[in-house]
Amino acid sequence: MLGAALLIAGCDAVDPSPAPSSASPSAPRPFTVMSTDAIRTTDPAAVTDAASAMLSLNVFQRLMTAPPGEQTPKPDAAKDCLFTTTTTYTCTLNKDMQFVNGDALTSSDVKFSIQRAIRLAVPGSSAGLFSSLRRIETPDDLTVRFVLSQQDTQFVWALASPAASIVDEQVYDADEVRANDRPVVGSGPFGVTSFSGGVLSLGRFRFYVGFNPAREDTLVYRTAADSATIEDAMAKGRVDAVWRGLDAAAVTRYGGQVAQNADKLTSDGFTMTDYTGLRVKELFWSPSSSHRSNKALRQAIAVSLQGDRTLQSVIPGGIPGHITAFPAGGKATPKVTWKRRISLTLSYSSTDPDARDQANQIRTRLEDTGGMSIRVRADDARADLSLVDYKAWTATPLAWLQPYLASPLPESATKIDTLVEAFRQATEPKQADALLAQLQRQAAQDLTILPISQADEYSFSAEGTDIAAASFGPGWQLGYFGMGKS
Repeated sequence: MLGAALLIAGCDAVDPSPAPSSASPSAPRPFTVMSTDAIRTTDPAAVTDAASAMLSLNVFQRLMTAPPGEQTPKPDAAKDCLFTTTTTYTCTLNKDMQFVNGDALTSSDVKFSIQRAIRLAVPGSSAGLFSSLRRIETPDDLTVRFVLSQQDTQFVWALASPAASIVDEQVYDADEVRANDRPVVGSGPFGVTSFSGGVLSLGRFRFYVGFNPAREDTLVYRTAADSATIEDAMAKGRVDAVWRGLDAAAVTRYGGQVAQNADKLTSDGFTMTDYTGLRVKELFWSPSSSHRSNKALRQAIAVSLQGDRTLQSVIPGGIPGHITAFPAGGKATPKVTWKRRISLTLSYSSTDPDARDQANQIRTRLEDTGGMSIRVRADDARADLSLVDYKAWTATPLAWLQPYLASPLPESATKIDTLVEAFRQATEPKQADALLAQLQRQAAQDLTILPISQADEYSFSAEGTDIAAASFGPGWQLGYFGMGKS
């Protein structure tokens, strides 16, 4: 990605690229974050995974954001936003904003960026959250007016999602997803100085105006091959912060060390922080699978996994409106009503350290029914079923429902659309919760997405460093801006 490194590093507004740790014995190592999560795209309009969402959060701005876990969005690129009518949402930009390449950031860039994301309509992206948007007006350089097709209490959250990230209309193609070897031009807390070989180097953007200014001048994010690689880096003092990527055995070992040590640190001197309920695993049916329409098969799969289920809705516990919709535990006997075994492919993410074992456990449960043969493959986009470590774009029920809403069964589509439209217009909490309950129960009938587990997430910070409590985006994406030397 040489072109990007040259273009962005040459901009005086971005702190220079961190010097390689091997440049000289005295060269300071930049603040380093490690994970097994791989960044798959640098174009925020095409973000469908957690690591790419993390990049968009730190390198681009959106009109709105939200501190982690809060239910009220806050302005970021916007100075303020408000409903001027029931179907008109008006935002005023901060003055004197610019991109890392020096181009001015105006209302025209905001309009271009959101319309571009909707036009590209990348499957699995957050562009679907803009379903009520009719048009965007820009009466002047600092004003953006969103005209909606209906009253929509959830629209403000769409403006905090990756697809709402503001890109430079002078640089980005209106009709094509930007390749990863092209310069990354945003206006966020950091600018990209280089991105190659799983290593993302960032420099603080000194002219950033927004909610989350960066603490560190330079920072490096490294994608590790596995948990063992991260553990080795921790032992050798080559990493300052770890987010995801450690397998269950490693987390248990470190937890034991913290419990036994008087200083409450791991043996390598790391502080371990627990984030309750943030890791959610779900099983997704592919909309293109020829077996997805088989109701008896969907029911048999759901029942066979009932005993292992620790999450009982497609909206996790802790999210407003969550109810118990899927049965869990107890004795459940799946019904196989077909004569020959059905062959299915189950995919899992190779960057999730525990996913292979979990996928094999799911295979065992399904094959024990006597009605299925399951082939397990890593990162297979054509698989019938996918084990997904899902993280919603925002901590809102509609964002958690999005994968289910994006690909409804034909026989349920009309009912789902009606419920979603009513929920978007609901202004009374009781009415909104009742509609969410109906949507969750419908998901439990359709069984196109199966909740599997909800567990804790963990971060580790080295001695002398910390990860601020506010170092997360609206969907608990990791914000590098809140990390630094303490």
